[in-house]
Amino acid sequence: MNKEIIENIWNKIIPSGEGEFEYKLLSKESIPQLNIGFNKKSQRCLILELPLDYDKPFQQFEKENLSLKYFKKEKCLCIILNDDFFKDLFDDLILSIYSKIYNIYNTEEYSELFTRHFFKWSAFFENKKTDGLTREQVKGLIGELFYLKNLLLTSKIDVDDVLISWRGPYDEGHDFVFEFTDYEIKTIESSKNNVRISSEFQLQSEKGKELELVVIFVNPDNENGLSLKLLINEVKTIVLDKLGDNSIFINTLAQKGLTIGDLDQYEVYRYTPIEEISYDSTKENFPKLIRSTIPEEVYKLNYSIRLNLIEKFIINKKQF
Repeated sequence: MNKEIIENIWNKIIPSGEGEFEYKLLSKESIPQLNIGFNKKSQRCLILELPLDYDKPFQQFEKENLSLKYFKKEKCLCIILNDDFFKDLFDDLILSIYSKIYNIYNTEEYSELFTRHFFKWSAFFENKKTDGLTREQVKGLIGELFYLKNLLLTSKIDVDDVLISWRGPYDEGHDFVFEFTDYEIKTIESSKNNVRISSEFQLQSEKGKELELVVIFVNPDNENGLSLKLLINEVKTIVLDKLGDNSIFINTLAQKGLTIGDLDQYEVYRYTPIEEISYDSTKENFPKLIRSTIPEEVYKLNYSIRLNLIEKFIINKKQF
């Protein structure tokens, strides 16, 4: 199951407004009967059919742009999209629910998961206005997303644990946090020779842990480069294929004010990764200003490191 299949089904449904719903089966392979369609108001719906003899009552909920309703006569639970602006995100919700319940026989279990996903995802369907991201912020996120994508493809760690490790958008420490090693990601254009360290905490390692400074070199490429939208869609597909929880990923994006529906505005910022170099910043004599070694009167540091002068700390190189 993927977004292309869902889009093809949507295109085959022509809402007339005559019945309660006009819908089509999502997949014959699913044990629970999941359908997508439109209601009388031509709103997109995800419909979970229930057995005719199943008489458990269900509560109904109205969120900002998403509703959960129970139709007793039709014996179905229905998630309704109230604002078509979020239709791409709605497809992500459909895929997430499908991947979690398609092989479950127990009605109690799959209806509970259906409801739980409604609550988990409903916060993503809110109208949040932000000032948007700058070119530099977009470039930094593209680097982090590129690194995340490669981690998901190559790491033996559970997919959800990899998603949870991405802490960059939370602005709370290092960009990727694992049990024994953290990673601070810097994305710069290949013509540059320095990286900017924006606080005394960025290169401060935790006791007993390693900290790698990972520099991703990119070239601006407005035609064929990677964009936020492209990378986000690629990550979502990988997570889905690995049976992970995309709500973790979407929630992390939301920390930067990013929603699935407003990514087109950043399509003008595209970059092609050229090289990735990792430095062991925990080694003795690595040039850094960190909280534990500077006077307490000094704070909010901002400085740059010349990369051509720290080549002896290189531990890994990758060409793309």
